[in-house]
Amino acid sequence: MADENMTPETEVTSTPKATDDLMPRSEAENLLKALKAERESRKQYEKQVKEQAAQLERFADVNPDEWTSMQAEAAKAAQLQAQFGEAKEAIELKYSKQAEAAAIEAAAAKNALQDYQKKYALEKVFHAAGGRTDAADGVSFFDMMAQQVGGNFRQEADGSLTVVDSAGDPVLDKESGKRISAEDFIASYKVHPIYGTFFKGAKGAGAGIGYGGTDANGMPSEDLSSLSSAELFQRAFGS
Repeated sequence: MADENMTPETEVTSTPKATDDLMPRSEAENLLKALKAERESRKQYEKQVKEQAAQLERFADVNPDEWTSMQAEAAKAAQLQAQFGEAKEAIELKYSKQAEAAAIEAAAAKNALQDYQKKYALEKVFHAAGGRTDAADGVSFFDMMAQQVGGNFRQEADGSLTVVDSAGDPVLDKESGKRISAEDFIASYKVHPIYGTFFKGAKGAGAGIGYGGTDANGMPSEDLSSLSSAELFQRAFGS
């Protein structure tokens, strides 16, 4: 039988050795040496701490005044360090607030510049359409026009003006379906009974975008070209 034919050497070989899972002797010796060195180092450190504490106690007994002075200096140094930390935090807070204020001012300046660029572009369109250039008491015809219709325009990144509605969408021509240009939008006010007088040679009557030469009763519009700037301003804005 197979069990009967098995030799003693075969039996020993087939059984795992108990020492296979043990750490090699050299590694175990190195680990013991490291642990011993760590213990010695710790003992030496503890010994030094005790010796320093004893020296301080003897120093306090021999030189009590000096010991008191050293303690006061140590306390003062700790206080100065704490004050320095508080001062550092205060400085950081101060400059962070200044940086925040500067960012707000920069944003406001950027918005103001954008408003100026938009108004400048709109004024060129107004004058190109024949807008009057005269003014009274520091208020020009363009200023009055821009105050009323400036919100109908959006300046694009390339500097052009887009006519938009209250939702910010481009206004389209009802017949062609194309966007109404800034030039056509401004020119349409030439037939307005009030704003038409803001243009050279305009009488406030004729055809245009949403405006006609007659009132709601079909009567001809009033000719306001002879009115002064102050009178036109009062009629346009009710002030």
